[in-house]
Amino acid sequence: MKKQNPIAFGIQYALYAGLATSPFIATNALAEETQVSENVERIAVTGSRIKRQDMETASPVTTINADQIAAGSYTSVEQILQETTASAGAATGAATNNGGRGVANVDLRGMGAQRTLVLVNGRRMVNSGTGADSSVDLNTIPVAMIERIEVLKDGASAVYGSDAIAGVINIITRSDFDGFQLDAQVGMSDKGDGETGELNLLWGNNFDRGNIVIGATYVNRGEVMQDDRFWSNCGPYGDCGGWSSTIPGGTINWGDGWHQPDGNGGYKPQDEYFNYVPYSYLSTPQERFSLTANGKYEITNDTAAFVEALYTKRQSDQQMAPAPVTGVVIPNASLPSGPWGDKDVEYRRRMEEAGPRTFEQDTDTYRIVAGLEGYLDIGRGIDWDVSYNYGRNEAVSYANNLVRTSRLLDSVSQNPGEWVSGDPLSQDTLDYIMYNDRSEGGNEMHVASLNFSGELFDLPAGAIAFAAGAEYRKEKGWFTPDEITQAGDSSQSQQDATAGEYDTTAVYAEFSIPLLADKPFVEELTAEAAVRYFDYSSFGSDATWKLGLTWKVNEQVMFRSVASTAFRAPSISELYGGNVGSFDYLSDPCWGYGADPDSPFAASCAASGLDPNYGLAGDGSVMDPDSQIEVTWTSGGDLKPEEAKTLTVGTVLSPNFIDGLSLTIDYWQFEVENALVRIDRQAYLNDCYTGNQNACDTLNIQRSDVSGQISYMEAPLINAGYQNTSGVDMNLNYKWVYGAHDWAFNWDVTRLLEFEQDGIDYTGTLSGMNGGYAEWRQNANLMVKADDWTLSYSIRMIGEMTDLQSPDFEVPAAWYHNVSYMYHINRNFDLTVGVNNLFDETPKYTPSYSDVYTVPEVYDVMGRYVYTKVSYRF
Repeated sequence: MKKQNPIAFGIQYALYAGLATSPFIATNALAEETQVSENVERIAVTGSRIKRQDMETASPVTTINADQIAAGSYTSVEQILQETTASAGAATGAATNNGGRGVANVDLRGMGAQRTLVLVNGRRMVNSGTGADSSVDLNTIPVAMIERIEVLKDGASAVYGSDAIAGVINIITRSDFDGFQLDAQVGMSDKGDGETGELNLLWGNNFDRGNIVIGATYVNRGEVMQDDRFWSNCGPYGDCGGWSSTIPGGTINWGDGWHQPDGNGGYKPQDEYFNYVPYSYLSTPQERFSLTANGKYEITNDTAAFVEALYTKRQSDQQMAPAPVTGVVIPNASLPSGPWGDKDVEYRRRMEEAGPRTFEQDTDTYRIVAGLEGYLDIGRGIDWDVSYNYGRNEAVSYANNLVRTSRLLDSVSQNPGEWVSGDPLSQDTLDYIMYNDRSEGGNEMHVASLNFSGELFDLPAGAIAFAAGAEYRKEKGWFTPDEITQAGDSSQSQQDATAGEYDTTAVYAEFSIPLLADKPFVEELTAEAAVRYFDYSSFGSDATWKLGLTWKVNEQVMFRSVASTAFRAPSISELYGGNVGSFDYLSDPCWGYGADPDSPFAASCAASGLDPNYGLAGDGSVMDPDSQIEVTWTSGGDLKPEEAKTLTVGTVLSPNFIDGLSLTIDYWQFEVENALVRIDRQAYLNDCYTGNQNACDTLNIQRSDVSGQISYMEAPLINAGYQNTSGVDMNLNYKWVYGAHDWAFNWDVTRLLEFEQDGIDYTGTLSGMNGGYAEWRQNANLMVKADDWTLSYSIRMIGEMTDLQSPDFEVPAAWYHNVSYMYHINRNFDLTVGVNNLFDETPKYTPSYSDVYTVPEVYDVMGRYVYTKVSYRF
């Protein structure tokens, strides 16, 4: 064996010692930075359409390979990507019960899922979900079919068009598999829930003139209930109640606070609250089935036909507490005599007798790509391809155990005594007022494209390479709520129908220009340039550009930089979406203001005419408020495309005195203008009651004349002005041989320097509405391979943050340890066992967010998870 360099030995020893004594240097990183330059066939690397012999471009591209994915328990693409250090914000996934609708997204840089472009084999994936969606549901792409995932971490609108502001996810599927493979996986939490099973079948055949690969995947994920975890069951103080003041039996307000029946025919100040935790999912169940096929056939030596096909069916569920009925004003004339005298009353009630609200989605997603590719013996030779890409997503959604408002009012008018008595409602009344809601929606995409690439002519430093092409794309989306919901006759918020379409035509050109070669301190100096012109039926025409530079000093040192402009056209839901209600987790700044006359909100709350006793109990103490306020989300209007500037500057180091070591460091910056965002409801609400009239006008707040509670508030979608974020990425990758074993250590670190949007600084903060923007995120992985086994140990760190609404409250860092062991029984059979969240790290407490007092989209809510899987090939 070759004698080991003492520096390399020192690094290895430090890794061994560090893993044994400190969690700081290890995290989950799946990704390995693609830095190795080899003489291989020309291929396209994500971020460029120019085919090249090496993987080195001005843009940072991270690759996640199939064997790295196989070391974990991943059953969806979302699980893989949300663990990368480039993820931030609050991407929806399995832990999103309220409003998730079974969709799974990735949110690069925390800039929103709609600003990350998802490709499959370099071509767009249809937006998917429950209708008129602005991003791709990652559930639609089966993990078993993935060969690798390439993550481009800067803007690429000049190359790929709209949506590629924060980055690009390019999922490459298997295309040259030969044989048959069966994979099966089962797992569950150590509490006995969250049971998940997966079965994959893969068959492929390489023949004389081509190949075909067919795959089938089935995934069944079980639920976890909120009351099955101690931290979500009772909250940090051991008090499971007090989360909602809308209670079974009903409460009444006739102008001096809420009262409930006292059981003796009278009423007392409300002193009971409803615990909705036992009804709600913490992690949602889902069932998926996917069929995929890739094929290629050589028609001639220079021309081949190819086809890609994908079909995914998803059935998902969410569950929440029984429907709340709020804001019902009962005229005095309809009431029996009581302590309200001659006053009208406001009434609210939790429909516990009807059971929990359940939500179901049944979605079907189709994608087919067909085309030709080949080689033209013209000049230096030109590669070309022409393709048609069709995608369609269809969905039927159900919301069960809702209330028809008009029938409720009719029932109250006909029999008010039943409603104000505090007794359970009769079955006849429930049959009359309850209903199940059904909606339909979908998305459709057509893309026709033509691409060329090759070399133009030689410069002293080498040949100029190019890529050019044209694309036509048409997008359509629709969502049709149930007629009862559209009419505003439902206990869930009123929602309008959405329907619209647009088309766009684009042409692009990209160049790689060698400037210098084989000079002192310059082994290679290459410029990259791209420009894209596009015309949208929805807003007109524009252009974006990209300029990049790579300076390879020698085989050990390279510098890279890329600057670009990017854009995102408003989506169909943003352009044509109707108003929709949402129960947002918000705090009314006026609640209990009379108990704190020095509150910054007190003057405005009093000036608005609110009773000083608003939110106070009879003894003058502040009552527990409702954690949710109904907000009407508005869309449409004069929306403009988002425009962005991106900059990445970095270095790649591969020192030859430490064989197998590579290090990359990249500074990145994104500046988005005319950013399309849903306004920060809490920030605007607070600003309104500190004297900002513009904030009040934007929200259009209306309060109940009886109770004073907010009965209507708008949250418009606007071109907010700007979104700025910057940070530094670092990746260290080290491979060596020791003790006849192959060792690999990978360490990813992201340092967020700034994230500011619409005047609010989110850097280092955590909130229920916006998610987490930790200043530090780290992922690292140590993998050891022997002839007949592979051991992988990972740690993922989400750094400490402050609560956005309670900035004095420090949220500590979270550390997640994963371990897996794969045993190669023979050349055809592998057995893997593993544990995620080995030390059962619990989600971090967040006082301002009442959804189980944490942010499920940021932290692991499952807890310790144990799994095993087998793989058989022949």
